[in-house]
Amino acid sequence: FLRSIVKSSNRMFELLRNLLDVNAIERGGYTLSFVVFDIAVQAQYTVENYRHRAALKDISLYFETTSDSAQMLVKADEQATQQILDNLVSNAVKYSPSGKPVFVRVTRNESTVRVEVRDEGPGLSEADKAQLFGKFARLSAQPTGGEHSTGLGLSIVKKLVEAMNGRVWCESELGDGLPSGATFIVELPTF
Repeated sequence: FLRSIVKSSNRMFELLRNLLDVNAIERGGYTLSFVVFDIAVQAQYTVENYRHRAALKDISLYFETTSDSAQMLVKADEQATQQILDNLVSNAVKYSPSGKPVFVRVTRNESTVRVEVRDEGPGLSEADKAQLFGKFARLSAQPTGGEHSTGLGLSIVKKLVEAMNGRVWCESELGDGLPSGATFIVELPTF
């Protein structure tokens, strides 16, 4: 009974925290503090934090950055960026079938740094993609290990990315019996 109570309490806490975040963002009460930092370091840290959870589902997490010497500097809010990365990596692990890999890649061009989180799950239909970033979105894809979803995470991601002058989108096709996966892409301005 205690485990059940703790699990339910954690779900309620997550839902309340997400609702408060959405409300604060929508009313302009979510204050962003822009600093310069290396987003590749933060993305790698996020991957390391999710390795154990992924391993429980026999999922391998891979991290790649395309630059050895140049830092992937962005001017953004570090806490908001961490929340974005946590949500995207968590979702990739949550919706991936057991035994499939998840890839996190950070690249840079002249004006943006791009973070891609790619899974090899079932992919998303056009109907799912149309409501992907909406509040309380319930899509056809379901967590593969009995995990819980509030339906608010991607809505928060979109609002935070746009508040930091960035873009977020998803590239995916629904697999015809074969997993095609989904790639979530976040671009933030370089410093």
